[in-house]
Amino acid sequence: MPPLTLVLLVAYLATILAIGLVWRKRAGRDEASYFVADRSLSTFWGIIGLSSLTTGGSTTIVLAAFVATHGLSGLWLDLAGALGLLALGLFLARRVRREGAVTLPEIVGRYYGPRARWAAALLVLVSEIVWFALLIEGTAIVLTAAFDWNPLVAVVGSTAVFILYTSLGGQFAVVRTDLVQYALMVIGIPGIALACALARVHHFPNLPAGFWSFPTSPTLSAGDVFGLLVLVGLPHLVGSDVYAKLLSCRDEATARRAAFGAAISKVVFGVAVALIAMAARQALPAADPALTLPRAILAFVPAPLASLALVCLVATLHSSADIVLLSASAVTARDLVPPLLGRPLPLAASRLLTPLFGSLGLAVALAMHRNVIETLKLGYSIFAAGLILPVLAAFLPPRWAPPSAGAIAAMLAGGATAAAGRLFPSWMGSRDPVLVGTGVNLAVLVLASLLARGERRPAVSFPP
Repeated sequence: MPPLTLVLLVAYLATILAIGLVWRKRAGRDEASYFVADRSLSTFWGIIGLSSLTTGGSTTIVLAAFVATHGLSGLWLDLAGALGLLALGLFLARRVRREGAVTLPEIVGRYYGPRARWAAALLVLVSEIVWFALLIEGTAIVLTAAFDWNPLVAVVGSTAVFILYTSLGGQFAVVRTDLVQYALMVIGIPGIALACALARVHHFPNLPAGFWSFPTSPTLSAGDVFGLLVLVGLPHLVGSDVYAKLLSCRDEATARRAAFGAAISKVVFGVAVALIAMAARQALPAADPALTLPRAILAFVPAPLASLALVCLVATLHSSADIVLLSASAVTARDLVPPLLGRPLPLAASRLLTPLFGSLGLAVALAMHRNVIETLKLGYSIFAAGLILPVLAAFLPPRWAPPSAGAIAAMLAGGATAAAGRLFPSWMGSRDPVLVGTGVNLAVLVLASLLARGERRPAVSFPP
């Protein structure tokens, strides 16, 4: 099987690299071309781009591990994101596209000022690097399972591919490769892997007690489910890479339809991956949960099709990695560096940021030695607890919105609290770091708003 898998992988990589080469000149005209594809995405391209982005590693490798660990209730890892996208389509997609910005921190800066924009960009950058590390880890898991390579070789090779075609063609290339990757996702996951898994495993008599329990289970409480709604759901409602796709759409209605289409797609893929994970738990020996999906493909899918399915899984991870890198480059080029230099960063320099952050994400993946679930939680925790509530508060009527200083303090306090809790779990005891961080963020926002309203209230004079 490895020779055929290698041939298919090389063919796939050659295709997406060719797309990057084709679109490099169009992407190099200016920042709007490179980062948001001249705001030209139609409904079709918007749905494809946002659907492929929001599937990625969280709805494949990580979801399979989560379901294998917690049973059917582990599907909340995916459903939380789908609900976030649904809320995005209902309430915010039009508003976001109307801003006409290029990055999420740019939107933050319009409401809270340049210092808040810089703080938001810093949080986004840290989160994107951690998310990229997650995708590197996921790709390494798939390639190692397929070829039995040294993980370091697999990680470095996959990172080089992410970097090259993203730096070449920007958002124009990213969204066109999304079409190739999404087609492979449909073929490989519900089309091949799920069909073969259900053909081999007709029923599930040997699953542990409580495995079918939903919405909660013995290992996933109602509090854990609420934590997932905050941890995963809110970043799909307010997300830097998600907003990059909406801001690339041609108009407000297109952005809204893209969010709805992505929500439906996420549910379809989530259910497919959950069923594959349950079949693996039923029929295969116990192993590292992170290996659940590639092990299931190798066990259930006949050899020629298994090669194709594994390449499709690599494409699924690529579909998120490219926009994560592009988003990290965008916030650095537009939001972080110009205030420090006192002038805009040239586009040629901006394009060099992609290999820089790709290398940094690789270093983080190699240094952390964490499982994919914990890596996902770290990235989402920093973002969810740091940035989401201040962004939502910015859309409130002006009399309720917090002042700039309060928003900045909330971002930094919430994000730092959640990150500390993930890196040093003993500090939080039994409490979920993302909930604690979000609570700190909310408390700072409310206090700042009350103090600001008190200062704006006119003094009351009493008669002598």
